[in-house]
Amino acid sequence: MSNSGEKSPDEDIDSRLMLEQSLRYAEDIARVYEEEKAKRKQLEMANERLRIEIAERQRAEDALRQSEERLRGIFETAQDCIYIKDRSLRYVQVNPAMESLFQRRSSEILGKTDRWLYSNEAASHLEEVDGRVLRGQTVEEEHTRLVNGIRTTFLETKAPLRDKAGHIVGLCGIARNITDRARKEAASQAVSMEYPSEAMREVLVRGRLVASQESLALLLGESGTGKDYMARYIHENSRRANGPFYTINCASVPPELAESELFGHEPGAFTGARVKKRGLLELAEGGTLFLNEICEMSLTLQAKLLTFLDTRSFTRVGGEKNISVNARLIAATNRQPEEEVAQGRLREDLFYRLNVFSLSIPPLRRRKEDIPILVEKLLAELKKDMRLSAEPVIGRAVMATLTAHHWPGNVRELRNRLERALILTGGGDISLSALGLEEEKDEWLFTTRFPEGRDFNEVTRDLKRSIIVEALIRSGGNKLAAARLLGISRNSLNHYLKKLQIRQKGLGES
Repeated sequence: MSNSGEKSPDEDIDSRLMLEQSLRYAEDIARVYEEEKAKRKQLEMANERLRIEIAERQRAEDALRQSEERLRGIFETAQDCIYIKDRSLRYVQVNPAMESLFQRRSSEILGKTDRWLYSNEAASHLEEVDGRVLRGQTVEEEHTRLVNGIRTTFLETKAPLRDKAGHIVGLCGIARNITDRARKEAASQAVSMEYPSEAMREVLVRGRLVASQESLALLLGESGTGKDYMARYIHENSRRANGPFYTINCASVPPELAESELFGHEPGAFTGARVKKRGLLELAEGGTLFLNEICEMSLTLQAKLLTFLDTRSFTRVGGEKNISVNARLIAATNRQPEEEVAQGRLREDLFYRLNVFSLSIPPLRRRKEDIPILVEKLLAELKKDMRLSAEPVIGRAVMATLTAHHWPGNVRELRNRLERALILTGGGDISLSALGLEEEKDEWLFTTRFPEGRDFNEVTRDLKRSIIVEALIRSGGNKLAAARLLGISRNSLNHYLKKLQIRQKGLGES
């Protein structure tokens, strides 16, 4: 029998079990408390993140709304025409400037294509450009087209529009009306077509012939004969007359800059290339690029130019993306290209590629009948450029000396002498001393080239023609005096004038 003051072994075991259960229960309570505390902390952190996300989203929505309001303000108030087209090239959005230009409500324009706004010729050109934009290219071009019956020139930029996945869904265009500027440039660079000389009339006929086609043209002739004028004449009489005309003198551009000038460059392509630059070839989109003094171009650049002529695409300096351009090229040189090929300065394959249609511009000594017209035209240009108030005047005797001069520098020399005279006189009567010329002596010079493609009769015809023109000049246009100088009758002189198609415009008549 156990003592009453002592616990039995069973009771002791029960007590220990109860204690252990109590400890486990306390531990469970503490664990649950800590878990609940952690959950509350996580929930608080999640709530805080949610509040931050909501605030950020609200700021983003506010910024987006402000950006949309700014864009809408630009879209609504811009003076330039802004529009968006879908992949079928239908207008889906136009701004008020475009409505004003076309005098149409946006509801009338939306859903329409360029066939509804422009002529078929202009629409075909725009569709060709838009097709390239839908293939991922950004295009900037200058083009003229009829708007409400008025020839309007636009400087237009078009870029592809992409969705979030990067797929092209349409295009955006911005067109600036530069008609007034284009008219001023065209007026200052207009080319006269009324030349009495047979040599120049023949060249102009051939110029109009090549202008009617899209063929490459190669202009040949001495320095200063007006190859740049002929290039512009071809452009102005071609289907590209509505597009831009750019020119680059290959002799005046440093070789290390020539490629960038012609093809453009990407940022970082070389030291100093901080921004993207579009080359003249890209700027001539839809128009003409005139490459003067082509034989001065480096052989490396000639190779790249040849590649463009074959593929109609190129890459900018430092770039990788191919850029397609629809531009016509006209080249010119004052050298003999065959000799340049033989000397290795001009690639033979490039020469044959450029020499689709060649034109030889006659030197001024072979077209002296044109001098009075040229003088009149050049004086009008110089008066405008120099802002002279007095009207320049050239007397008959001075004109006769100008016409008799040999002009080794051709039209460029004539222009420079006239500019010198206007600087000295400020307009009014122009003297020989102001022109830097003295009275011409009695010696007279006739120059001809060894017959190439011409027979003996054609050469002697040129000689007779030049002698008769010289006699008319020296006699002040008096036929009887001219006949006496030549030792023939007046009837014989009239016979030669008719046979040789000599007109006396600018020489005087009696």
